[in-house]
Amino acid sequence: MDALQSRRIEAISIAVAVVAIGAGTAYYLYITRKPKPCLDPDNFKEFKLVKRTQLSHNVAKFRFELPTPDSVLGLPIGQHMSCRCV
Repeated sequence: MDALQSRRIEAISIAVAVVAIGAGTAYYLYITRKPKPCLDPDNFKEFKLVKRTQLSHNVAKFRFELPTPDSVLGLPIGQHMSCRCV
């Protein structure tokens, strides 16, 4: 009887540990996931022009609004993007 009870306690302990590890892994993956970038390399998207600053006679800085305040552009450092005016 004592052996049966110790096996049951061992099985419950293993089940609790597996559930805890699974929950911890799911939480970690949820927290560390990367947000989906706004840019699509295959299609042009429309963004509202918020501000245009003329820096010199042939250079201007354009500021565009992203869809939400939490949106991420997704453009790697040192990369460029193409703009199409319609």
